[in-house]
Amino acid sequence: MTDEINMNSKTYSLGIIGVRGYVGKELLELVLSHPLITIDWVSSRQLEGQLMSSLLDEKLVIDASDDCTICSLNAEQVATKTTDIVVLALPNGLAEPFVKAIEKSTSSKVIIDLSADYRFDEQWVYSVPELDHQSLEAERNSSLIKISNPGCYATAMQLAIAPIKHLLSAPAHCFGVSGYSGAGTKPSEFNDVDNLKDNLIGYKLVEHLHEKEVSTRMQQAVSFSPHVADFFRGINMTIQLDFTEKHSREELFQYFEKYYQHFPLVKCQLQTPVIKQVVNTNNCIIGGITLSDDGKRATVISCLDNLLKGAASQALQNINIALGLDPYLAISQSNTENNLSTAGES
Repeated sequence: MTDEINMNSKTYSLGIIGVRGYVGKELLELVLSHPLITIDWVSSRQLEGQLMSSLLDEKLVIDASDDCTICSLNAEQVATKTTDIVVLALPNGLAEPFVKAIEKSTSSKVIIDLSADYRFDEQWVYSVPELDHQSLEAERNSSLIKISNPGCYATAMQLAIAPIKHLLSAPAHCFGVSGYSGAGTKPSEFNDVDNLKDNLIGYKLVEHLHEKEVSTRMQQAVSFSPHVADFFRGINMTIQLDFTEKHSREELFQYFEKYYQHFPLVKCQLQTPVIKQVVNTNNCIIGGITLSDDGKRATVISCLDNLLKGAASQALQNINIALGLDPYLAISQSNTENNLSTAGES
């Protein structure tokens, strides 16, 4: 890794718009450990005047020289910044003014939107890195690389469906359960811990945006039912699949292992994955393949941390790829203390 960094000693500046939310904070912490990207500015209307360090995990100690005061920038002010990478970490529907202003400037190299605003815009590169890295690599010579970061549920679904989608005879049925961080910081019934206590709540059970997202990207229809539960972070996606022909568990597992053999953040296991394995990691774990007696129907489980692999670390993967860097710079490929070999025994 050191040799790679020395060969490409160019450094890049980065600004983030919208750090009040959980994902913006996660991305800040990742970027602070990046050897080639420095934080130029941080913008939030609600947090203006606070130090960036006030948002970070108490265990993360940073030099005073790396800290900055949070400002509140409008679109025109962002466009005047000579910043290489601009991250839009805003709620859905708020990105357009900033995008238009940045497109008129000539200083930025990469703009990445973490919302759903441009996931269906063909002028943007939609990228789950393990599935779409080649499309992103092809944009490296563009004057401005515009990246649309996938949704968290959509990432869990696509990673589990992509290796075997050619085997399917019918739409995949996806039952997702997320921690309440997925409902954002704005108070609602879906992040109210009292309402969620000992509870599981379904929402937007038909035509969820991520259902459309996955159906579009996979070029195959899926059905998706999201739920929120009484835990903070993580996604468990249970996916039911129908096949045209009979398959064995071992055969299906080999499809997954081969597909992701060069992508260290996607782990495949025979045991049933559980959320505790992925919390505070950058991994997606796929496994727990269970087959019907006739071998034509299966269930697969996909687990990831919705704030990291489902959002912030995926965004940094995309930024690294767009800049021609090692995709995993500042992104840990290891597991937490959770034991992959014993958790979720089937």
